[in-house]
Amino acid sequence: MDLTLSLDPRSSRSLQAQIFDQVRQLILDRQLQAGMALPPSRLLAERFGISRNTALIAYERLAAEGYVEARGTAGVFVTSIPPDGLILIQNGSRAETNGPIPEPSSEPLLCFAGAPGGGSDRPALDFWVGRSDPAAFPLRIWRRIVNRLLASETSYLTDYCDPAGLPDLRKAIAGHLGRARGMTVTDDQIIVTAGGQDALNLVVNLLQSHTKQLCIENPCYLGASMLFSSTSLEIRPIPVDEDGVRTDRLPTARGSLLYVTPSHQFPTGVMMTLPRRLALLKWAEETDSFIVEDDYDSDFRYDGPPLTSLAGLDRGRRVFYAGTFSKSVGAGLRIGFAVTPRMMWDDARFLKARMSNGQSWLEQAALAAFINEGHFDRHLRKLRQVYKARRDSLVAALRANFENPRISGADSGLHLIWRLPPGFPAAREIQTRARDIGLGVYALSSGAAFDFNGDAPDDALVLGYSSLDERQIGSAIAKLRVMLVAKTSPISAASAAG
Repeated sequence: MDLTLSLDPRSSRSLQAQIFDQVRQLILDRQLQAGMALPPSRLLAERFGISRNTALIAYERLAAEGYVEARGTAGVFVTSIPPDGLILIQNGSRAETNGPIPEPSSEPLLCFAGAPGGGSDRPALDFWVGRSDPAAFPLRIWRRIVNRLLASETSYLTDYCDPAGLPDLRKAIAGHLGRARGMTVTDDQIIVTAGGQDALNLVVNLLQSHTKQLCIENPCYLGASMLFSSTSLEIRPIPVDEDGVRTDRLPTARGSLLYVTPSHQFPTGVMMTLPRRLALLKWAEETDSFIVEDDYDSDFRYDGPPLTSLAGLDRGRRVFYAGTFSKSVGAGLRIGFAVTPRMMWDDARFLKARMSNGQSWLEQAALAAFINEGHFDRHLRKLRQVYKARRDSLVAALRANFENPRISGADSGLHLIWRLPPGFPAAREIQTRARDIGLGVYALSSGAAFDFNGDAPDDALVLGYSSLDERQIGSAIAKLRVMLVAKTSPISAASAAG
């Protein structure tokens, strides 16, 4: 079937958001009925003169929010019960509600607990990015600490915490950063936040008045791209190569804010070299610019010595550091932090008070005790051994099943990138096929990543290995090989190892 859409490339809303909004409205208006097929993404792209990736991203957002569903190679179909129908949001039913209901955002939900969009429909063998192993959570020790706190300090449950975070936790974080990341910081530089995304939000809002343009590595973390896009500032994507972000492509104008993931670039996995890091700090100084360093999974480095963070090299001048305990302890705790230059800490503390007035006391106090009593360091050592074994198993399985696989980003973190051999299907097609046989493997654009070019080569899979054990990893890669040999062309099948 054909779709009548009105797309405006000059609009402040992205093309994929416009497609999402208009297709969603057609569904809510019943002009697209349950079971109807949407036009293939390739035809939609040709019809409106847009990139196919733009159409695919719009379809994925529609699927993530429950408006459509992909049925393998058969296509994309309207679901039987649009989610908005459950709250009477359709135009014809607004009179039955207590006033107009705001339209939900067309932006995707950042759910990293499972497959995109979350829910209970994860594949049996899922390589989704950044999922910690539930069995690895230190439940026995955590329960003991929480019970001890509740037995002795319950008055704190009825008080507000310092909006910057519990002082004991800020001191514990400062100590950890000094040991593990080469950073000389004190508790009056740290703001405790609700995870890493909240830390990024705090920093960007803090620096908006100092910033004339936003720079971001490309490709990049989806959450950072969404945050930058929500501002009114110009965004300048900076390409990434095997040494990290291209410092020679940075603007020479004064007053930029640059977002980077130097220790394990997301999603490519490359580590920024020391000369590139020093060039980056020199650029920030010469152009009166600031840098946001997102150190989302630096606790997990398997090959080589620990890396000194960009903020550690900077010594509290130009780099704002965003960290999280989501990968190292558990995302359910919702604890992250931002490290600011000391001269800006007061402003950051007041901004945090306006945003949320602080985090839960109990989780902060428990985490502080967990770090101060030495449990956190022991827990990290154990996790590194577990995740390294899983990394090794995944690399070995790829090498056993595919000839000379091109792998990047395996030195650290919780995911790696497999560059597909020539002749293989596109990564998105492999992702769809794998889902049909209970495998979750993800193209770059589906694995919580974003490319500002919109038409980047679809030739890489993101494989997160932290939530699967070695047996599951071996079984999953073997199933992937069988699927590719059975369903690819003879040229593609010949690329798989016998």
